[in-house]
Amino acid sequence: MAVHGYITHAAYNRRLTRLMFAAYMVAFQLISVFVLTWFILMFDHENTVLSNPLGYALRYALPVAIATSLLFWSLYRGHAESVTKSLDVTLVDKREEPRFVGIAENQCTALGVRCPRFGVIEAAEPNALTVGEGPNHGLIAVTRGLLDQLDDDELAGVLAHEASHIRQGDTKVMAANHALMRTAVLLQTHNILRIEDWRQLIIPLVIPAMLPLMLVSGMVTIAALRIARYARRGVKLARDHIADGEAVRVTQFPEALVSALQKLSGRGSFAGSDQVEAMLFDGQTDHEGGSHPSAADRAISIGELAGDMMLETRSRRDTRTKEQATARKVSAPRPMRAERPKRITEEERKKLLLLFFTDRERFRKLQKQDVDACEWREDDKRNIFGLTPNLAIPTAAMSVFVLTLYWPADGDLTKFAQKVGPAALVDLADKMSVGTVCTGPSYPDGKCRVAGK
Repeated sequence: MAVHGYITHAAYNRRLTRLMFAAYMVAFQLISVFVLTWFILMFDHENTVLSNPLGYALRYALPVAIATSLLFWSLYRGHAESVTKSLDVTLVDKREEPRFVGIAENQCTALGVRCPRFGVIEAAEPNALTVGEGPNHGLIAVTRGLLDQLDDDELAGVLAHEASHIRQGDTKVMAANHALMRTAVLLQTHNILRIEDWRQLIIPLVIPAMLPLMLVSGMVTIAALRIARYARRGVKLARDHIADGEAVRVTQFPEALVSALQKLSGRGSFAGSDQVEAMLFDGQTDHEGGSHPSAADRAISIGELAGDMMLETRSRRDTRTKEQATARKVSAPRPMRAERPKRITEEERKKLLLLFFTDRERFRKLQKQDVDACEWREDDKRNIFGLTPNLAIPTAAMSVFVLTLYWPADGDLTKFAQKVGPAALVDLADKMSVGTVCTGPSYPDGKCRVAGK
């Protein structure tokens, strides 16, 4: 892939962020149709998307769009806080970490970036990441291993690389993708129409029109998840090459950055790092399913860019303490850990509603754990309907059974559509709203009498 310059890449990131927001709005509207359908059927059956799409759009599309925008903004602006909590980042200032913060501030100033907050992750593995922007929502975090294993010039190169991600808009793209992904997963986990348990398949036996609605709902939610994951992988590999180039431009020390790459390559995996892989200085390469160019490719690009600036014999600054310089080093490269969060238990799920009122912090923790488990679970092999392999056969069998049971003897498709089509749900909701669900010619005039009249 050709590596373009800072200006074109920054413009690309602005377009990509806007595109992600548009995709987010569309996905949210589609999923909300199915999330809200059952409730609207009970309270406003005349204006569901099944009975009156225009009425649904006029009544509910705008409120959903407003809620979507507010939720997007909340997740977008809260991305740094989410990462800070999930990685247990300790925020530090110049008094606590003078070497780290001093070098980081110099690189931000050289790049014209407003200094964000700075944090340390107490992990022996060497790595760094950047998230958000600005002094209140931005964060550059490094592991303890990075501070111990790099001299000052190597550390300056890494921190200039990280600050460059803020300048060129990479952090905006990742925050927008985070909002898109989290909302898609959140809606999926709260979509009562998706098929997650074989016992749900009993519903179409009683209400056959629920089967196509459940299948389409599963299709929309899994499509939203896949779009979000595709967008995450689609973040340009060139971003690291461009950030490396910006780091060389401001530090004028390309060989220090190459040295840092060699020290970190394949050694940066730490607890929880797989969930923020795209934001790391050292992450999985694209051929391993990650979003980074290889360290060797990055070193070659730096060499081609720097040319005669590369002076391997140049001395480097090193103000590390003796304890830091002799700290334990992680020598063997290893892949990113594949530790995935587990879904909450059925017992915990039953207590969620109660916890919302009695222990809000516990509620948030369990909900986040459940959403995390869905967000990072790409190996459950769901099909186009969002069904796991163990539910595919039962759902297919139920579909055949419903088709056979409700197929009219005369083969009239109109009659079949009246039983299993969306109009059947609207008709059921209409009958329930007037206090009766009876059908057939109950009286000489062929109409059901409202109960109690």
